[in-house]
Amino acid sequence: MSTREILNLQFGHYSNYVGAHFWSIQELSFDYTGTLKNEVNHDILYREGQTAKGEVTYTPRLLLAALKGSLKTLPETGGLPSEQEEANTLWENVEKIEEPPAAKNEYLTDIDAESTSTAKEYDLDQSVTTWTDFLYPRFHSRTVNVVREYQHDNDKECFEISNTGRSLWKSDYGDNFMDNIRKYVEECDSIQGFNVTFDSTDGFAGLAIGCIEHLADEYSKSILAHPIIASHFPDNNPITQEERDKSNLKDSTRLVNLAMSLQELSEHASLFVPLCMGEKGWRKPGNGRVFEYVNYKPELYYHSSALLASAMDTLSQKYRLKSNIYTLSDICADMTGYGRKMAAASLGMPFTFGESEYLIDHLNNTTKPIYSSITPSCKIATDKIFQLITVRGIPESYLKASMNEAKAQLNLPAYRCNNVKEMFQLFFQASNFLSATNITVCEKPLQLKTPYPKIFSDKLNRFGFLKNNDRQEVVESCPLIAGYHNGNFLADVLEKLHREVSRIKFGKLHRFRDEGLEAAEYAESLNKLSEFKDNYEDEFEL
Repeated sequence: MSTREILNLQFGHYSNYVGAHFWSIQELSFDYTGTLKNEVNHDILYREGQTAKGEVTYTPRLLLAALKGSLKTLPETGGLPSEQEEANTLWENVEKIEEPPAAKNEYLTDIDAESTSTAKEYDLDQSVTTWTDFLYPRFHSRTVNVVREYQHDNDKECFEISNTGRSLWKSDYGDNFMDNIRKYVEECDSIQGFNVTFDSTDGFAGLAIGCIEHLADEYSKSILAHPIIASHFPDNNPITQEERDKSNLKDSTRLVNLAMSLQELSEHASLFVPLCMGEKGWRKPGNGRVFEYVNYKPELYYHSSALLASAMDTLSQKYRLKSNIYTLSDICADMTGYGRKMAAASLGMPFTFGESEYLIDHLNNTTKPIYSSITPSCKIATDKIFQLITVRGIPESYLKASMNEAKAQLNLPAYRCNNVKEMFQLFFQASNFLSATNITVCEKPLQLKTPYPKIFSDKLNRFGFLKNNDRQEVVESCPLIAGYHNGNFLADVLEKLHREVSRIKFGKLHRFRDEGLEAAEYAESLNKLSEFKDNYEDEFEL
């Protein structure tokens, strides 16, 4: 059986926050004892290599882009000591001028000393200032690609305009990035495609679009893209009139970057799914998405990115399971009928009920939605939709009572279901009119090991289910549900975006014009976005 490899690409500061959690979740789930059942084929996202010293490495098949100054403690060589030593050997006769290395927090120091403990508490809420401050894995030497022309968190060297990113892609930076893509692809036996995650509101949007256009032209493989909007921006709460004016200008810039990115994705990506932990997404992210038993702070990227990473890890299970032959191209093909390349995503975390309750009773009695949209300005419909749902972490023992104890359960049609998958299939058949739902069930819950933030309610037991009493337990894992959804309801999302961005006069987009955007090009992009929206307005039946 072929490996069916996937190459992951990350562009931007917030996307790298999401990626840091995603790869930490992967690596902390590895079983080095060989005694645990492993549902996932890790070779799909990871590659085995060897250093010049003969040491075996197992690193994410990943390329990421980051601005100068955002790496902090992570070396550009990826962080593996042996690879760092090799890089130093190559340059040993060259005089180097380096800044003093950044100080590592307690968590990173313990990783280096191989003394991390699940029992030890780290105050990462206070010590995390960038995504490398909680990064557990180390990377291959070609993974990190620094944009040296722009400084992170520097208003004088800001990377805010998508056209700036497109220009950067056409420079030596893009050539080197393409070369790294080629090297990864040549190592693969049977590559499925590409998973691209990028910040969609700044210069990284243009850089990512340039890369996606290259992937579409050069490789006949599926491209799944997740354009991401951060959960909070520093200018979100202006006080003075001057601050409000600057914030409005930044909002307009972010909105134009986003709209132009989605329009380009409609042409070059196989499937794209916008993500944001804010309810609005534009102009400002808005209030954070509410999850009943999760207490997170949207203004902390360390918190909000963990939730998005949990969703992406769960959604990706479908094409990574050993028992499943479903591929990335299957997902893209199934979700994009009628030219509808944009889909929405959802997350229910934790998907929880009483520790002495059964799933059959919970699904029968619940009156609340079992998931929340994590796509900006999007309310997911319940009728005339196609959806791919992944459920994880619900033991079969929680399915239903035994025949002698079932009582009222015996009168429910769901009692005839023999497993978790069948019960969810029946639930969605009853809940969604004229819809098609494909269910994937994973036995293992999401493991909440450090550096995952401590954001769960004390009402939950260690497995993420509601406790029957007030005993103290630390949540170690949780069940959850996540989904991709497509249907007519997305016309409203695109209409809102098009209407909002159309209010911005091109004459006010001085920086876009300075970066080469023409009025005719801008108008054409908005017209194409409107035409793309039309794909969602025709009535159809599944």
